[in-house]
Amino acid sequence: MRGSRVLALSSPIYAHTLNAVPFLEGLTARGAEVHHGVATPWVGSRAVAAPDGSVHDTGPVPAFSPPGGRVRDVSARYAWLVADAATRVRTVVRLVEEVRPDVVLTDSLGHAGALAAERLGVPWVSFGDGPLHFPDALTPPFGAGLPYRTPQPWVWRNTVVQVASRRVVMARAQQGYAALRASLGLPRRDVPVLEASLSPLLHLHCGAPELEYPRADLPDHVHFVGALRPPGPTGWRRPDWWDEVVAGHDGSVVLATQGTLRDDPAEVLAPTLAALRATCRAGVLTTGSGDPARLGGPGVVPDRLAGGPPRHGDGAGGARGPVAVERFVPYSAVLPHAGVFVTNGGWTGVLLALAHGVPVLQVGSTEEKADIGRRVEWAGAGLHLGGSRPRPRALARGLARAEGTAYRAGARRVAASLATRDPGRDGAELVLGLLGQGWTNG
Repeated sequence: MRGSRVLALSSPIYAHTLNAVPFLEGLTARGAEVHHGVATPWVGSRAVAAPDGSVHDTGPVPAFSPPGGRVRDVSARYAWLVADAATRVRTVVRLVEEVRPDVVLTDSLGHAGALAAERLGVPWVSFGDGPLHFPDALTPPFGAGLPYRTPQPWVWRNTVVQVASRRVVMARAQQGYAALRASLGLPRRDVPVLEASLSPLLHLHCGAPELEYPRADLPDHVHFVGALRPPGPTGWRRPDWWDEVVAGHDGSVVLATQGTLRDDPAEVLAPTLAALRATCRAGVLTTGSGDPARLGGPGVVPDRLAGGPPRHGDGAGGARGPVAVERFVPYSAVLPHAGVFVTNGGWTGVLLALAHGVPVLQVGSTEEKADIGRRVEWAGAGLHLGGSRPRPRALARGLARAEGTAYRAGARRVAASLATRDPGRDGAELVLGLLGQGWTNG
């Protein structure tokens, strides 16, 4: 409804904070009054989409050190999120009382926002910017990185892994969440912490049905709203190497990214660089928080720093393609020219690549990234390549397969589905439609 007041409360992760922006822009365009509660580092940054005075500081981001190992990393990350919510929720409750929104919007990790809304009786809407957390008997449990299989032994496997996930991997987070509810005077809920911040009223899932496994029990209030498209950078200009690397290899350039949380180039970028050299492909590698100098950048990498002479036999042939390394290049600028997107598996980047019809090669098994790679593989839109530090030869073979006709067709199928959806448009209409029905949490 026009004139509605919406308060977005983001979890203390930059990507999730940024991913709220399309929804808030869509709501603003439809006459809603928008507020955004964000962690201290992003007040005043492009990670918010609200007028001056409508951006609210919810507190600092606590330090997090990955313990190493995928299972331990997942366990520690969710325990960290719940511990952060226990600190942040008091500020968030006061903010909800001050703003008095008609509805609260949270991401699927926004425990503080969801709990504050429940505590004060304000309806809340969640959005998902990763694989669906909703459980299903045939679906591998979130975080397991297992393939989708329907024969009975695999279904039993899902049940066993689900129990182990809740009672062992997520035990510390689960205990912390129960204690946090009790401290807020909320009744006990026998719900896994992974699902605790999913709204019972409306969940906006960024993606398309083609990227999710078939589910018999998916709630009716879950709606797929398409690909997130982060706001474009201000003042960015094409670098001097653009024509040589990108325009000169239109349709075949490889775009590779390390991700926002992990900056060790040995995990994705270094083996990708070696694979590109071995197969004479052109590429653009973005390091994010990592230093481009570790890979010979910024700019086009000199041959002497790119792993020696090219090897033939992995699809190589012809002159060596140029490879550029930069801290940041907008994906949306490169993807129209790309043949493959190599990534550790961030959901936003994967969706953006598939929205351009570009096949995805997901590398590694950290956090929930293998779950994403498995879904891409199941959709026929790319491949999952496990291992924390793949060998260049294996990555070169993965590149050759991902460029194949079948995966290109699969990526185009997903792109066609994503093209019918838009988070800003569809999300805003669904949120305002919910308010028009007079929903409450009670």
